[in-house]
Amino acid sequence: MNKLIFLALASALSVSAVALAQDIPVASGAAVGEITGEVMVVTPEKHMLTIRKPDGDFQVIHVPGGVKRLDEVEIGDTLTISYFEAVAIDLQKGGQESAPAAVTTTEIDRAPGEKPAGTIEETVTITGTVEAVDKVDSTVTVRGPEDVVTVTVEHPEWLEEIAEGDSVTVTYISAVAAKFE
Repeated sequence: MNKLIFLALASALSVSAVALAQDIPVASGAAVGEITGEVMVVTPEKHMLTIRKPDGDFQVIHVPGGVKRLDEVEIGDTLTISYFEAVAIDLQKGGQESAPAAVTTTEIDRAPGEKPAGTIEETVTITGTVEAVDKVDSTVTVRGPEDVVTVTVEHPEWLEEIAEGDSVTVTYISAVAAKFE
């Protein structure tokens, strides 16, 4: 992944973490990784391609619809995908009652060059309501716009300030950089 993109996302996550610290953060985490392989099959009309990784395993990649120039990818090209994913869960105290909602923002940055390359950054923010607090098991059950989930709380003492009906915000950030060689 482009170091500048990674640093920008890490910085954005740090700013979010500072903002979340003003409320009651429940959990956060991040993952960084890279996948490399030789292109074996390209299906531009279905936005899919298959690569063979160095260990011999095959992996099907579902390419987002906003990605252009997939038809320029050739069998035998080397694909490198770098990714960054982060999640932060924030419990916002009292009076924040609102209908569950989800908002997704996506940014695509196409890099110029002979072969297709670029980055996709996506942020999903989901608002929900606390349905249950289990201080014994250190969990919070949250109703979002589509599902009910139970989240384990890192620091049980944070549960002292949480009650049914409190508003919850979950933010998920992902960034993927891909290039063909």
